[in-house]
Amino acid sequence: MQNLTRIVVATDFSLPANAAITRAALLARQHGAELHLLHVLSPLALYPGQAVEPAANGDARLAAARSRLNATAGRVLERYDVHVHIVQRVGRAHTRIGEYANEVAADLVVAGVRGEDSLLSLMLGSTAWRLLRVCKRPVLVVRHVPIGPYCQVLAAVDFFPHTQAVCTWAKQMAGNETVHVLHVLAPQDQDEQANESMRTIAGNLMANLQSDLPYETEGQIEVGYPPVMILQHAAHCNADLIVLGRHGQGGLEAYLLGSVSKDVAQAANCDVLLVDAD
Repeated sequence: MQNLTRIVVATDFSLPANAAITRAALLARQHGAELHLLHVLSPLALYPGQAVEPAANGDARLAAARSRLNATAGRVLERYDVHVHIVQRVGRAHTRIGEYANEVAADLVVAGVRGEDSLLSLMLGSTAWRLLRVCKRPVLVVRHVPIGPYCQVLAAVDFFPHTQAVCTWAKQMAGNETVHVLHVLAPQDQDEQANESMRTIAGNLMANLQSDLPYETEGQIEVGYPPVMILQHAAHCNADLIVLGRHGQGGLEAYLLGSVSKDVAQAANCDVLLVDAD
């Protein structure tokens, strides 16, 4: 994978959104990428209540948002020497973010965990299903204010088609640091023989995967409930980013956002990057 060229970061001007902007700015500086700062204003915010002059009121709100975007862009330029493209849209957040990311062919979409307009629900609640239908771009969920580049990156793999993309993105985010690669086997009840056979197969798959990767990795196989084991391993290696595939292996929910991905993204104490096979 080549360096990132275009990053879209969504903001609602909340503190979590500011953390997402900081991470996006760091990545843009690291990769020499364009940074697009996008604010989506709900139509209801333009016409609150029964205003006598709704058009004028809406223009004032748009102008106020534009002023805040300009101020944010100025701070990013000053602190990180990254030029910011300012973008405003009106509509439903998931639709406008997805449309804009597709419009500019963004390599990455970045959003904070919570916000005044609930970017958490955008990522993990009902709005997430709609966003994933209109935007197939990798999405980075930022949970903490970053202090520098990612140092400990965990790639959670399942050996399905998106495994290669997960590892590629993990290395992209880790830079020169070693990538930790983890596969979790769901236990087969009390059948120890079946568990041992699956572990052997998984070990061979892990060895093949590592031999195919043109960079250093630390591979590990665990047995247990995947979301729990991924989170435990992330805590053990002090991961500041978990990378995993976004799609599951069956059912409508799994198609839109795999249950493992959803559980990890909701419960992780670090950032999470969700990617697709392509």
